[in-house]
Amino acid sequence: MNSSENLQRYLAAIVESSDDAIITKNLQGIIQTWNRSAERLFGFTAEEAVGQSILMLIPEERHHEEVDIISRLRRGERIEHFETLRRHKEGKLVPISLTISPVKNASGEVIGASKIARDITQRIEAAERQNLLLAEMRHRVGNCFAVAASLITVNARQMETASELAALMRQRLTALSDAHRLAVADPEKEAIGTTSLRALIASVVEPFGGDHLIELDVEDLNIASDAVTPMALVVYEFCTNAAKYGALGQSDSSLLITARRQAGRFLIKWQERCCIDPHTVHGEGFGTQMCDSVVTASLGGTISRQFHTSGMTAMIDLDLAALEAK
Repeated sequence: MNSSENLQRYLAAIVESSDDAIITKNLQGIIQTWNRSAERLFGFTAEEAVGQSILMLIPEERHHEEVDIISRLRRGERIEHFETLRRHKEGKLVPISLTISPVKNASGEVIGASKIARDITQRIEAAERQNLLLAEMRHRVGNCFAVAASLITVNARQMETASELAALMRQRLTALSDAHRLAVADPEKEAIGTTSLRALIASVVEPFGGDHLIELDVEDLNIASDAVTPMALVVYEFCTNAAKYGALGQSDSSLLITARRQAGRFLIKWQERCCIDPHTVHGEGFGTQMCDSVVTASLGGTISRQFHTSGMTAMIDLDLAALEAK
């Protein structure tokens, strides 16, 4: 066997073992050779592909690409990293990157083309996931700034000194930060994180617990990203009020939080068992007003409260569609 034959065998082995699909065709678009990676990428065996028109891989609305490719090949041009779609044997479209080189005879005339096709499905999906994550990050950062600005405006009306305002803002922003940590994307899954309602409630309530009996009986669900901040604010305000005036500020008291779906709504019942004189409850503070406003505007709901000598019961009635992640 001479050196030319050896070289041909080496080249054939390289083509056959390549991870990229390698196809050759003549200037009439008829497939001449077809390696194993082309079989894997497009689903056709070499026996099915060789002798057929390359148009069998090209969606009809993209046939003009082949006309342009042939024209450029005739001029001796090489086409690099051309991203397009090609059709699999099963009919699905596969995103690929094409590098196309003219094939010349001994006289230097272009007689066909060599195509190297690489599947870029994973790269495109990764780019889409990254764009989704960036969009979600921008949305959440903007939402957090809006919430912080709203908190400053509301709280500043009630606080007499800057130090009081700073302390209250620090507490509320810390609670929100703890809640939002639950919504961070899992880098191993490369997907948008989801926030469990039960985990969010537990993370906000836990610092207030101390020796108090706290029971959570929550039908769990994943919260929509837009609902994370409003829910964290509402739960935090209920906790601060309970610590000041109710069950989380008294001995021998308890807190029970139950939550259930009901006909397109989500009902959260907040029950404090403690000593309260209903006659001493006057009006609504700014925290209560803020909770009511947030629930109405962001969660399509309402809050009702009842005070009695054995404690306080609140019903938070929410729009399930506004609360639950799709």
